Amino acid sequence: MNFHSQPISFRKYSLIVSYAFFGIVIIIWGMEFYFQTLSGDLTRVGRFSERDFGWNTPQPAIPIGQFKNYSLNEADIVVVGDSFSAERVWQTKFISEGLKISTLTWRELKMEEALPSNLGEALRAEGFKGRYIIIESVERVLQRRAKSLTKIPRPMTIGISTPPSPPMTQRERVSLNKPNGGAWGFKTLYNTLKLSLNLPEKYLKSEWVQPIKFNGCQLFSHRLCDYALFIESDFKKETFTSIANILAINSNLLSVGIQPIWAIVPDKATVYLGYGALNQYPYQNIWQLFSQYPELITPDLGELFIQKSRIIKDFYMPNDTHLSTNGFLYLGDIMLSELRKIQTNQTKPM
Repeated sequence: MNFHSQPISFRKYSLIVSYAFFGIVIIIWGMEFYFQTLSGDLTRVGRFSERDFGWNTPQPAIPIGQFKNYSLNEADIVVVGDSFSAERVWQTKFISEGLKISTLTWRELKMEEALPSNLGEALRAEGFKGRYIIIESVERVLQRRAKSLTKIPRPMTIGISTPPSPPMTQRERVSLNKPNGGAWGFKTLYNTLKLSLNLPEKYLKSEWVQPIKFNGCQLFSHRLCDYALFIESDFKKETFTSIANILAINSNLLSVGIQPIWAIVPDKATVYLGYGALNQYPYQNIWQLFSQYPELITPDLGELFIQKSRIIKDFYMPNDTHLSTNGFLYLGDIMLSELRKIQTNQTKPM
């Protein structure tokens, strides 16, 4: 009896390899279809499913003509901010009122790690003739930015800012035009399985994204609303101790006739979990601290956002660190109201 197996023919070998390849392609395609198109930073980086964490509340449309950005020498107001300002969504509230806004980012100014002590003089030297500036920073990085001061070189080196795309009004469900890839799909499948097993939160972290068990179905529209996604750095923010530097910048701006308004955007974790929840350092309520100095005009976005997030579903995007369009427009309403309040007070007779 001959126990020697017959060698596989090249044709059979080719068929086996082809079927295996197409099988893998079908599995990856199926995951792309099931997990849905990526649209959020937290789902993209953490590799969580858009099917589970994608928003479902329709968002308002904003006319494309309101996403304007004026040069410094023709602007009424300068905005200096981070990613919460870069897309110019909340600024559309000012544009719709006929105000001219020039938006600069900390990255364009090369000021992500230190704030400029000579901001007022630098803006005037570049031709800014307006009377107001809105300085925006997300809460978690304000201490990192403000703990040291530097000077803006003259002339200012400002990059060319590209027109932003209007935010989506409806989330795209399925598209294979920009596939996520097999590696993303298998990692997402792994994370989805972990969530289904109701594991402790420390086992759910993926990259720098932390899911938190959360009774959020009244606050968010995503399918898996008994969990909320947060950026890990929300829980690692340094205690704010740099009020002296803030006061120095504020004084510099006032000395050249520019009135600052400070817009400190609360972290998503602050709004939904509470002030300092799970933070590894002692927590400083920045808005309460700023309120102790009458020269600092700072709306209490922490308290206002907490209140509004209980009324507007998806005030922050469930799949992202940023506000929804509704949230950004509310921020625009607050900042416009703050400006009008200042203008009213300045015109009152002494």
